[in-house]
This record gives sequence, C-alpha cells and structure tokens, in this order.
Amino acid sequence: MKRVLIYLGIIAGLLILFYMFRIYRIDGTSMNYGMLEGDVVLCKRQVDTIKRGDMLVVRHPLDPKGRLYVKRCAALPGDRFFQEKRFFYLQIDGDSDKTYRLAQKHDLSLVSTKEGYFLKNPYLKYYGVVHNWKLKVPGELSRLPMTTVEDDHYYVLGDYRDNSADSRFFGAVPRDWVMSKVIYVLKKPKDWMTLLEIKEADSSEKEVKKNGGLTPSSFKGQSISSTE
Repeated sequence: MKRVLIYLGIIAGLLILFYMFRIYRIDGTSMNYGMLEGDVVLCKRQVDTIKRGDMLVVRHPLDPKGRLYVKRCAALPGDRFFQEKRFFYLQIDGDSDKTYRLAQKHDLSLVSTKEGYFLKNPYLKYYGVVHNWKLKVPGELSRLPMTTVEDDHYYVLGDYRDNSADSRFFGAVPRDWVMSKVIYVLKKPKDWMTLLEIKEADSSEKEVKKNGGLTPSSFKGQSISSTE
C-alpha cells in the first residue's frame, strides 16, 4: 500500500509539473544570442506578471497553423515607442519624467525628442540584442512611427533584430496569446528525444499581404510545435 501511495505521489507530481511547465528546444536564430540554436528552454505556463525584457512564448497572429513563437517583451501596455535607422526608442508608460529617471538609475542611453525623453535601444546593454548591419532590411523595418501599446497587449521583438518575425510584422499581441514565459535557458543538450521542436518559420507572402506588405519572406522567427 505504501509503495502504491509513493507511485501515486510521483505521478501526481509529474502531472503538476507538466501542467505548470513546458520544455522546448531552440532551432532558429531570431533570439541570438540570448538563446542559440540547440539551447533548451524551461517555460512557466502560468504567467502572472509580464515585465519588459521577459522572454515570452506567444501565438503568431498570422500563422494559420497556430504555432508558437519565442520573443522578448519590448513594450508593455501604455508604453510609447518608435524606431529610427533600426534603433528602438522606448518611453516608459508614456511618461517622459519616469523614462528619464529610469535611464539615470540604470545608466541607459537617453534621447530628447519633441515628445519627451526616450530610451535608446534599452535592451542592448542587458540582453545582448544584436544588429547585422550588413543585412539589408526593408525601409518599413528600419523606421516605425510613434506608437502607444494598447491595453492588454504586448509588443514583442526578436533579439536578433534584423532577422526576426515579430510585432513589427503582426503588431502587439493580446494577453490571451501569451502562452508561457521562459524562466531558464539550458545550453545545447546532445539528445533529448522528449523535447518539443522549435522550428524556423519564414514569413510567407500571404502573411505579408495581410500585414500591409511590411517585409519580404526571408525574415524568420522561432516557432514551437506544441502538443497542447
């Protein structure tokens, strides 16, 4: 009887872990260099809070197969941002003074505009966001207009900024489309057969047309085939 209870306890524990967490393997480059191809990520399914800089697993609004993508949260509801010459500029909560204080506290680059203070490439210093300046990108990706993130939406970007299908393609994602949060990155195991695959997904011409023709089909993201 005691052994049965132990087995039941183990099964219950595994079910709880399965319900609370997911494990995926990276097979793409859009999150270089925070997550490299072959890395394994542990994700928490219950996402109580979302912070700027969090790595999120989100549904791709334009993917007819309903695949999931791994991206970094670049802006929260109420934040303002724009992009100029590939550089991402962020105003916290649409508040110039708060943005200025945050820049001083964390030694972040700051620019002054007619709309107030904005952080310049705020994720470059702490998260290793990279640009490939040799890669030619469409003008629409080099420059984005001033935008305020609407309520219950999150603006997500790939760390490899010049080769990522993200919110610049499909806009901010609704809170309901945030499926989990990355809590740990394990580097490149040799052979974990039980892991779910994360496959690269090109932005198809059909998706481009739906989104106003923002980008060519050569830009890529990391999608997850899920058993949920």
